Amino acid sequence: MGQPRLDLSKMRCLLADRDAFTRNLIAQMLRGFGMGTIRTAGTGAEVRELAIGECPDLCLIEGALPDADAAELVAWIRRQPAPLRFVPVIVLSGYTQLRLVTAARDAGANLVIRKPVSPQTLFDRLAWIAKSQRPFIENDTFLGPDRRFRDVTPPQAGFKRQTDMNVEQPK
Repeated sequence: MGQPRLDLSKMRCLLADRDAFTRNLIAQMLRGFGMGTIRTAGTGAEVRELAIGECPDLCLIEGALPDADAAELVAWIRRQPAPLRFVPVIVLSGYTQLRLVTAARDAGANLVIRKPVSPQTLFDRLAWIAKSQRPFIENDTFLGPDRRFRDVTPPQAGFKRQTDMNVEQPK
């Protein structure tokens, strides 16, 4: 089965990471996917300035910038006027402890991806965001994409893959 086709040529991405090498590496991946415009930032202040000035179509934010953490920046983005508040936000972090992932999710991040990230993983997550239809929730305690994912259970058949063999269990 082939890769899904995404036309990213007209998209504007805001990529924030404290490390210049990592910013360049991820920017190269995005260019390889055909991403149109990639603006980079190394601090939370730069993220705020670029987001207000250019309203990106996608934000990739590192979990801990020198002057702000991802949850703080995501919450700030979600409080901005439309269309910025609806921009998909992916948090990239080498530290994926439950409390950090929960904080980013509760602030309104679409996804959290563990670093180091492979091109395949990044592309798959971009494709998933592009194809998914998650409603945007606005209430007193939360502002962002619906945190609930539809659970798809495996079929009740005895096989999980077409290549699995039918092995009878001893009784």
